[in-house]
Amino acid sequence: MTQRILLVDDDEDLRSMLESILKADGYAVDSAPDMDTALSFMGSGDYEIMLLDKNFPGMNANPEGGIDLLKHVRSLSLPSEVIMMTGDPTVETAIEAMKLGAFDYISKPFSLKDLRLKIRRLSQYKNFVNPELTIGFYRGLQRRMLDVVERVSKMSDRGLEQSLITLNDEIDKLFALLKESEKILLAEREALSRIASLSERLKAGLPKKDENYHLADKISRLANHRV
Repeated sequence: MTQRILLVDDDEDLRSMLESILKADGYAVDSAPDMDTALSFMGSGDYEIMLLDKNFPGMNANPEGGIDLLKHVRSLSLPSEVIMMTGDPTVETAIEAMKLGAFDYISKPFSLKDLRLKIRRLSQYKNFVNPELTIGFYRGLQRRMLDVVERVSKMSDRGLEQSLITLNDEIDKLFALLKESEKILLAEREALSRIASLSERLKAGLPKKDENYHLADKISRLANHRV
């Protein structure tokens, strides 16, 4: 299934370029230059991913329209996950966005390689068996760790940014392990489903008085229960 992306940025040249590139990468992309257009798109369809520029005219003359949209997404519990794009040179803006519920951020100017990696990283999280639960857990863990970083860090912006990248790498390693566990559980579920199906077929060919019928019935019930 093609992933849908909403791209919001008031820089026409950047928006047009990113829209063309993302469509060429196989995504279905809608792009918005302003708050009203973005809200209209949000109300008319679900997006797996939103790329929001942080700094453009928002609600009530707020210069951080991307933050307004992020709050809107989270207040309505939309299924979208947000990558915040920011030209602000300080990492505090990224921390603010992630604490408000953004999955990730990217600083302008950025390379297309970095943007693609971040989109791919988010897509991997959304491919968990229960993506809402997984990303919710990820976000909670990230928020708690960001609190610690803010309290103890005296680093430069560049140093803090590198620490956040390292933090995300470590979190990714943890969730990679969970993903491998999911694969094992899915394989087990598939095997149990086949066992249950075979047991039912065996039962169908046996008289109910046959002791093997009761054995097949027990196996079928146990397999279905484990599934």
